[in-house]
Amino acid sequence: MGLSVLEAENGVFKATIPNSKEAGNHIGIMHAGVLFSLGEFLGGLITARYLDNPRKFQPVVRDLKIDFKAPAMTDITATAYFSAEQGLEMNAKLEETGRYDFQQKAVLTDTNGTVVAETLGSYALRNFMG
Repeated sequence: MGLSVLEAENGVFKATIPNSKEAGNHIGIMHAGVLFSLGEFLGGLITARYLDNPRKFQPVVRDLKIDFKAPAMTDITATAYFSAEQGLEMNAKLEETGRYDFQQKAVLTDTNGTVVAETLGSYALRNFMG
């Protein structure tokens, strides 16, 4: 897909996918699955950035809803926000209870700034590996 991380600092998380033949669908716009993947990816990026103990706790996506707003005809960038304070809360809750659930919104925009989709992911962090 050509996904690239653009930013993962100061509570701002951004990733992009180029508009390419491989990312396109049968009518010449970016494939829905590519947009879905781009929006969902940010939940994992957030936990990769803030999770203190990745050997003990792992994130999984429980649900992801996507609302398509406009055709994706250019490169697409997804943006989400998750603060350092939220990261501290996440790690404290994991150490206290062994569980942390959160929802994460991502906004996907084209190179003109048009919102092409919004995602809302539900994530669970647990000791899934035992």
